[in-house]
Amino acid sequence: MKGFLALVGICVSGIVSAQSLCSVSKLNSAAHTQAVPNAHVVLMNKYDAKFHHLNINVERTGKTISGNVRTLAQVKSLTLDTFGVEFYNTMIIDSARVNGTLITPIRVQDAVNFILPSALSQNDMIDATIYYHGTAPTVNGSAIGDGLNNGTSGSWGNQVTWSLSEPYSAYEWFPCKQQLQDKLDSSYVYVTTDSTNKVGSNGLLTNVVTVGNKKRYEWKNRHFIDYYLISIAVAKYVDYSFYAHPAGTTDSILVQNYIYDNPATLPNFKTVIDQTDDLIEFFSDKFGLYPFADEKYGHAMAPFGGGMEHQTMTSLGSFNFELVAHELGHQWWGDNVTCRTWNDIFINEGFASYSEYLALQQFDPTNADPTMLQVHTSVMSSPTGSIYNPDTTDINRIFSSRLSYNKGSAIIHSLRFVINDDNMFFTVLKTFQNQFKNSTASIDDFKTVAETLTGLNLTQFFSQWVYGEGYPTFTVRWNQIGNTFYLRNTETVSASSVTPLFITPLEYKLTRSIGDTIIKLNQNVALESYTLTIPGTITAVTTDPSNWILNKGTVTKDVNLVGINENESIANQIRVYPNPATNFLFIDSSVSIEEYEYLIFDITGKSIAKGTLGQKINISDLESGLYFIQITSSENDAIKFSKFVKN
Repeated sequence: MKGFLALVGICVSGIVSAQSLCSVSKLNSAAHTQAVPNAHVVLMNKYDAKFHHLNINVERTGKTISGNVRTLAQVKSLTLDTFGVEFYNTMIIDSARVNGTLITPIRVQDAVNFILPSALSQNDMIDATIYYHGTAPTVNGSAIGDGLNNGTSGSWGNQVTWSLSEPYSAYEWFPCKQQLQDKLDSSYVYVTTDSTNKVGSNGLLTNVVTVGNKKRYEWKNRHFIDYYLISIAVAKYVDYSFYAHPAGTTDSILVQNYIYDNPATLPNFKTVIDQTDDLIEFFSDKFGLYPFADEKYGHAMAPFGGGMEHQTMTSLGSFNFELVAHELGHQWWGDNVTCRTWNDIFINEGFASYSEYLALQQFDPTNADPTMLQVHTSVMSSPTGSIYNPDTTDINRIFSSRLSYNKGSAIIHSLRFVINDDNMFFTVLKTFQNQFKNSTASIDDFKTVAETLTGLNLTQFFSQWVYGEGYPTFTVRWNQIGNTFYLRNTETVSASSVTPLFITPLEYKLTRSIGDTIIKLNQNVALESYTLTIPGTITAVTTDPSNWILNKGTVTKDVNLVGINENESIANQIRVYPNPATNFLFIDSSVSIEEYEYLIFDITGKSIAKGTLGQKINISDLESGLYFIQITSSENDAIKFSKFVKN
C-alpha cells in the first residue's frame, strides 16, 4: 500500500516517492494497535473463521453503516462455550444469532462475547449473524485514517465512502477476528446504496438488485482472503473495463476500474490505467499466473493519497505507473501470500516495492538504475534499522518507508545478485508463491525456499541484511603497474554494534583503454587486498556500478599501492584455530599480540564477548552455532576477521 508524500509537504521523484505512496496511507490508517486483550485473542483462536458475508447499507455521503455480517467458523479447540469477535465499542449491536439461537452479547470495550447455550466440540461449525448499526469511528482525525472513511476529492469533486482496514481497523466497520494467520476461505460483500452510486469490492460482481429506490451490489470472492483485505468503495463511478491475456492461459482476465464520473478523470488517467494489462501479463510471467485470474483485477478511486491493495480491487487516489505496479504486485505479495505476522511485513511490502523496479526494468529501463540508486539513498539516510520489524505495536515502524519498503526492495535486489542466475531467482519467487498460496508466510519461510532451490546457505545473508542493521562503506584504493592491478578495499559499517561486517560479493567496473570490464570479488574481511592481471590501461574504477549492494564509499587511485600493507602482513601471521571448536580458541602468532583485543559476535551481529588477545580464548559458555571473531590493534584498526563454529 502507498501514501502520497506530497500531502505532507515532502515530494521526491521515482520509486522512493512511489513506495512512500503506500507507506504514508498505511501510517495514517490507524492510531491504535491490537484492538482487544490477549485473552480475547486466545478465545478467538479457538475457532477457524471460514466465511464472512457482509450485507450492509452504506452511502457515499457519510460513515453511517447498518446491516449484518454472517460468519461461518469451525471449532479448533476440544470444546468451545463462548464465541468471540472484535467490534468497535461505539458501534451498536442490535441482535445476534449463533447456530439459530438468539444470544445477547457481552461487551467489554472492543471485545464481544456470545455465551453459547451448549458447548461445541472440535470440528463443530459455528453459524453466527450479527446485526448492527452506527457511525464508524474517527480514531485519529485523519481523512484516510480509519477503517471506514468519507471524503471528497479535491481534484475531481467526487464524494466517496471507502474502507482502509490495514493493519488493525477492520473491526471499526464490521465485527470480525483480526488475526493474520486465520484467512477466510471466501467472502461475500453486499452493499445497498443510492441508485446513483456504484460499489466496488472483492471478487466478481454477480448481481445488481433494485431495492426500492436503491440498488444492492452483490460481490462474491471465492478465494482465501485476510480480514484487512475485505473492502468497499461507494461513489458515483463509471466502469472502465478491459481484459489482460497472460501467457499460459486461454482465459482473459477482467480488469475492472471504477473511475470518478467526472468526465475529465478517465481521459486524464487512461494511458496509465491501460498499462495494467501489460503489468498483469509481465508479473504473471515472473511470479506465476495472476492468483485471482478467474475473478478480476481492478481499481476503485477514493480521495486519499496513495493506494491500498484490497484483494482483486485496489483502492487508490490517483494513477501513476509505479503506484499501479506496486499495488498489482501486492496481489501476489500480500494478498495471495500474506505476511505471517506484522514482524514479517517484508513479505508484503519489500516484494511489492521490488515489483516496481522489475516493472521499470521491463517497460522503462532507462529509469530503473537511477531509481534503485534513489532507493539506496533513502535507506542510507539513517545508519540503523532492520528489514525485520521488531515491534508490531508501532504502526510507524510496520510501514516504515525507509525500511519495510525501500530496504526491502534493495535487499531483494541484492539477493538476486547473490543467486547470480535470473532463471533461478524467478523460480524461487514462483515456487514460494505456489507453496504458500492462500496462506501466510514468514521471512524464514522465504529463506528456506530460496536455500532449498539454490543450494546456497543464506543464513549469513539474511543475518546481516534482513535481521541486521546498517550498511557498509567501502574505501577503495587502486593502482596499476604494467598489467598488474592492485586493489584494496577497507570496509567500515554504520551500525557496528549490531552488524560488524557485511560479507558480500562486490562488482568493480574497470574503465580501460581496450574496453571496460566488470570484475566480481568477495569482501570477506574488513580489509581485502587483491592483485590481478588486467591488460589495458585502467583510467577509472567504479564500485558496485549496478547498485546491487547497499553501500557508500570512495575510490582513489594510489600510485604508492603495491602488494599487501602492514596490517595484512600481521593478519597473515595470526592463526585462530581449531574450527570447529569446543571449549577454547587457540591463537598461533609469530608477532607480538599483547596489545591486541578481540570481539566475538553471534550470527545476528550482536557482540557477546571481548577481551585482550592471548594464547587461548575460553568459549565454553557459548551455545553451539556460527560465530565471528574480530582482532583489533591498539590503534583500533581491524586486523583480522574470521568465522568459526562452536560445537
